[in-house]
Amino acid sequence: MNSSPTPAPLTAHDLPIRVPLIHGETTASYLARTSIANGLPLPVLLAALGDAPLPDEGLMPEREEILLSAQALARLAALVEREPDQLARALPGAHAGRLVCELHLEPWPRDLAALPLPACPLCMEPGAWLAAEGHRWRPCGCGRRWMAGDDGGYLIDTGPVPELGRALAQHRELVHRLGPVGDALVADAHQVMLWWWVSGQFSAEAWHAREDTLGMSRHRRRAAPAAVYPEAVAVAELMWKWEERRRRPGASFEGWVESVERLSPAGALAKRERVPLKYWLEQHRPESPGKPKGPTAVERRWNRLPDLHQRQPPTDHGPFRTPSCLMWVYGLPLTETTTVCPRCNGRAPSCRWVAYPGCTGLRRK
Repeated sequence: MNSSPTPAPLTAHDLPIRVPLIHGETTASYLARTSIANGLPLPVLLAALGDAPLPDEGLMPEREEILLSAQALARLAALVEREPDQLARALPGAHAGRLVCELHLEPWPRDLAALPLPACPLCMEPGAWLAAEGHRWRPCGCGRRWMAGDDGGYLIDTGPVPELGRALAQHRELVHRLGPVGDALVADAHQVMLWWWVSGQFSAEAWHAREDTLGMSRHRRRAAPAAVYPEAVAVAELMWKWEERRRRPGASFEGWVESVERLSPAGALAKRERVPLKYWLEQHRPESPGKPKGPTAVERRWNRLPDLHQRQPPTDHGPFRTPSCLMWVYGLPLTETTTVCPRCNGRAPSCRWVAYPGCTGLRRK
């Protein structure tokens, strides 16, 4: 009985089309785009990299990731005629610290800020997915789409609201001027704005008008991160003024809070609206004069920030790439925690809303 012939090994000639590399793309997304562009069944491509059987419904990059071994990365680089280092720079899953012993498929964690974001189809490619890297949303670099990983992933066409494009330009200018500190302050201000959005007080009419213009009147919760963005960038500028002021003798935050209040159409902020500012100021306290450590001004600014900012040093510069020190979670109640931290009983800045594994403990008096 004759056995069926063994298929010839896959070579670069079987993949004549090299799809463009997208910085931050998931490995599963890159492999799916490569197979589609070359008319090659994805199981055949995976078989050339290792033994990673697909689920019955096929690969879904928005739900699953493919983890590469060092050998699989080398095979993939040869097939697409790129250097392994080139793939590793573009694909977070191909970084040396994320390679595994054997190629396999793994579902994305269902945690917020873990699921990938749909890439902008205007300046990237339709159907591509970006690794969230701990961030739930961000504007695309082209300024025409807002990308979010929540609710299975969605895009917001920001074209109808030019204010969002201007806010992105101001955000970039802040990062260019201050380094990652500028982005960290926008992350803080964005947390404050979302708190105010949930409270339904500050600038609610302006934000609802933007949501309507974006065509998101039936999905206001989804639109909120984009709708509050211009005010977040404006408040971040004020936060930087406080960062400079708090190093000087006799720094007082009352005048600074009044400058934030001037942004509010309602004038003075109610006690509920002051809460996130109070938490922020508790961490960004007046400090003793002195030069922080660091060989450059950018590093010295970063080293002045509270510990909760530095729990995750930025690996990539750009909008929404640095962590906030306000760790309340948009979508969870403002005044409750789902679980209470056993170390600080929910009183530390890191654990007021959710128990943080790296609890900072209570500030020593």
